[in-house]
Amino acid sequence: MVKNGLIALLLIAAFQVQAVPTDDIAQVLSEQQDAWNRGDLDAYMQGYWHDEKVRFVSGKKFRYGWEETLAAYKKNYPNKEALGVLSFSINETKMLSNYAAIVVGRWELKRVKDNPNGVFTLLVEKVDDKWVITHDHTSD
Repeated sequence: MVKNGLIALLLIAAFQVQAVPTDDIAQVLSEQQDAWNRGDLDAYMQGYWHDEKVRFVSGKKFRYGWEETLAAYKKNYPNKEALGVLSFSINETKMLSNYAAIVVGRWELKRVKDNPNGVFTLLVEKVDDKWVITHDHTSD
């Protein structure tokens, strides 16, 4: 009886569902969305690779560097009214390897005076055992 119980326990442990990378990546975007909606741009930026090589492409501009990107967010979204309420929807996450994925989706801001929205393509990579956005191409 003890032997059967031990075998059952080992089987349960062996087949216990582990989070797949796509779930971990979706969690990064969920945490960013929550941080934005709290008005916490510093926490929002935790989803990005904290490195001078992180790339952000939007409109006709290329921006490089975590610090520069954070400064631009703070300049362009100086208060809760400008931030609005952000929502992301992921259309597809394509794993390129065990350490990289392309995420394609939509973003939307709900604000008192307008409702900007658009699409994004993200390169998300596992750096130091953490999934982070290393390249963000966002457009209206």
